[in-house]
Amino acid sequence: MGLGPLEDRRLRQGSWVASAVEVLLILAVFFLFAGGPVPGVNEAHYLAKAKHFWNPDWCPGDHFLSSEDGHAVFFWDFGWLTLFFPLPATAWLGRVLIWLLLAWGWQRVSYGCIPCRLLAVLTAALFVCLTHYAHFAGEWVVGGVEAKGFAFACLLFGLGYLVRDQWTPAWLFVGVATAFHVLVGGWSLCGILFVSLVHRGIGRTCQSWRPILVAVLFAVPGIWPAIQLTDVATPEQIGAANEIYVFERLSHHLVFHRIFYSHGGIFAWRFGALLLGWICCAWFFRRNGQVQRLYALVAAAVAIALIGILVDQLTLWHRAVAAFWLRFYWFRLSDVMVPLGVAIGAGLWWHTVRLNRHLLGQGLLLLLLLVAGTGLAARALARRTEYRPAAAMQADAALPDRMSSARERYADWVRVCQWIRTNTRPGARFLTPLRQQTFKWYAHRSEVATRKDVPQNARSLLQWHQRMEFVTNFQRRRGEPGALPDLLAQAVPYGITHIVIDRPLDRGGIPLARIYPLGVQRNRHFFVYRVMPR
Repeated sequence: MGLGPLEDRRLRQGSWVASAVEVLLILAVFFLFAGGPVPGVNEAHYLAKAKHFWNPDWCPGDHFLSSEDGHAVFFWDFGWLTLFFPLPATAWLGRVLIWLLLAWGWQRVSYGCIPCRLLAVLTAALFVCLTHYAHFAGEWVVGGVEAKGFAFACLLFGLGYLVRDQWTPAWLFVGVATAFHVLVGGWSLCGILFVSLVHRGIGRTCQSWRPILVAVLFAVPGIWPAIQLTDVATPEQIGAANEIYVFERLSHHLVFHRIFYSHGGIFAWRFGALLLGWICCAWFFRRNGQVQRLYALVAAAVAIALIGILVDQLTLWHRAVAAFWLRFYWFRLSDVMVPLGVAIGAGLWWHTVRLNRHLLGQGLLLLLLLVAGTGLAARALARRTEYRPAAAMQADAALPDRMSSARERYADWVRVCQWIRTNTRPGARFLTPLRQQTFKWYAHRSEVATRKDVPQNARSLLQWHQRMEFVTNFQRRRGEPGALPDLLAQAVPYGITHIVIDRPLDRGGIPLARIYPLGVQRNRHFFVYRVMPR
């Protein structure tokens, strides 16, 4: 006897309530994992550019902020919040929004593969821990506010439809992901096409040309700005910019042989173990249709990474060719999809054995809870002992051991930036310490260049490289007798009005007018000098 209308409605409402509870619990997991103080590693980079996108009078003339925008959809859709909220509040609003979308998308993927309530919370915890502790090329999904967070959320929604064999919405969501982030979405589109060809054949894939065409149209707002990044540069400039981008700035994400041999090969070994775990899961669940569609995308991501390895090895002695091809982040999707496959496989393994092999099921559940709980606890405890934001910790990581307390240094950094924000004109331009990456976040003033803020278009990237050479040269030579006049002459094209000196690294100071700290003002780590009035 079928359910009546009232019972059916109550059942549906209960299902929605259960799903909502799961999503909120997954959101709590994401907060435990990534809920550190702002700005995160990339938030000062992305949100400063988003703010300048909507208000060009903020940090006017800053070289990075004025460069071409490679993530226009993100800036258009999210950056307007910076007009109404300060940067820290915008960051937290963005984090909650992205994490909520990611949690919702993950719940759909997990429940689509494993129809067991609340298990999505455990698989989500496993996923974030595996991406953090077992990545190969430094990719992450749950973190700060940036374009790829929205792209990965759209990808998860697409996967939720993929495992249910609903191809039209899967195509459309991956198209939207490409609009937000051309590489995340672009590689995902390639992967979805591979899955469709494997599971549906060429004929049925061609029959889906309408949703595929719409997905491509959705992707155009992300693809077109990426194409525009090179249209005003010469081939020589593009080649030189590619080499700087790949080998000097982002080799830790892009160049296989450098990643493989870094840190004693630990990245390769741990990712290899994770890959082996996924292969075992793929074999064990080879007759599960939902999981096999998902695992076909994992296989596509691994294949893309293998092509990246092949490109790396074939171009070892052809630097220009290597730089052209390796800039496409060949390992980005595999760094996400392999942990995803293992997390879903582990949850499905427990769900499969828990009824027939009760003791094994209990032991496996305990093991999964231990792994996920230990990973989340380690992240949470690390934040209790280190209150600095991730952007500050990353910048201080390269400082020598003789530096004084990191907490004192960070407090002095915020203090000098706040003084600059209050006591200098909005149009002032600063030469800042070499390793910092949060000056614009705290001081709201433009700067010559910083290592973190790499422009995306070729000509601006070459200019950034020249600026960084000047900044590095200034930091190295400023204590030399008689070097300052020459350094200041080199600084004239950059319109520098002030210099912030990292005092513990200073070798005798510079003969300019110091304007901070003076009198009762105290700052053990940073001085501010005026170069010229503006």
